[in-house]
Amino acid sequence: MFALDKLPSLSANEIGKINVFEVGFGTGLNALLTQFEAEKQGVSINYSTIEASPLPESCWQALNYPHLFRSRVDSQIFAKLHLAPWNQTIEISPHFTLEKIHGTLEAFQAKTGEFDLVYFDAFSPDVQPELWTVEIFREIFQGLSTGGVMVTYSVKGDIVRALRSAGFSTVKLPGPPGKRHILRALKTIINTGA
Repeated sequence: MFALDKLPSLSANEIGKINVFEVGFGTGLNALLTQFEAEKQGVSINYSTIEASPLPESCWQALNYPHLFRSRVDSQIFAKLHLAPWNQTIEISPHFTLEKIHGTLEAFQAKTGEFDLVYFDAFSPDVQPELWTVEIFREIFQGLSTGGVMVTYSVKGDIVRALRSAGFSTVKLPGPPGKRHILRALKTIINTGA
């Protein structure tokens, strides 16, 4: 659902490395699309993702996402993403490292300013309301660098209000096919007048 092609076009010299955190590795599609864009744009990505319930191999193999790309390399990358060991950082390709964290978001604590971009792709607020709280969003806010971005598919009023209570400024963006809007939440620079 989310990919770097939605971000402003920047060269690797302008941004160096981007630290991405994904809530919910799931099918691996976000990681696959991000890896594809990283190689295409020549931008280095450190990609961390947390997942409490990894998909069995039979499920992710049946999805056959690489067929959409019609490339042998992407097929190998997709398998490499899923077969990467948990709780270790490994190089997937020249511009993309991956750390898959096997655990719950509630127990995870990011370092202050650790991430530049967060894909919040958890199950819906109706299914997992405990992941869509002000407290969780405050933890993510703290884990983002100043000027960092969080994107999510949920644009529900309760979610927007929770994000704003956590310190984010929010804006609705056009969504992908089949989804009218997505939400971008920014950790804006606060001018204290000092």
